[in-house]
Amino acid sequence: MREIKLTKEELLQMKEVYTEIMSYASSGLFYRAGEKIGVILSKGVSKDNYFEEFAKILKDRGWVKEIEFTEEHVKVKGSVEVHPSKIATCDILRGIMRGIYENYYQTIVKVDEIKCESLGDDYCLFKIRRVK
Repeated sequence: MREIKLTKEELLQMKEVYTEIMSYASSGLFYRAGEKIGVILSKGVSKDNYFEEFAKILKDRGWVKEIEFTEEHVKVKGSVEVHPSKIATCDILRGIMRGIYENYYQTIVKVDEIKCESLGDDYCLFKIRRVK
């Protein structure tokens, strides 16, 4: 599969353009795009070491510097989407988490970012809830 590389600055500038046009509705667009990325990344990942493999994938691809998975939470340090903001900013990563967890549980999940480094928190924290 062919890959491209974006710098953090390029990604944030792209998100800024969408936000200027769509306002905060762009968050949903980034979330859905992240969900698709999570689904694609989950193809072929063994259930045996599923979350360990994803930690490595997300670190190797530059999405995060540190990540810890549990059944109900994902703790992240150094998300590529972090920048000073008045709102949580990790919408693509939140969508990736949804794709990852829905593939693992084979059911619909809801992912909320309840802490964000962009808001001054020490880390980003995503809450995972199974819906069905």
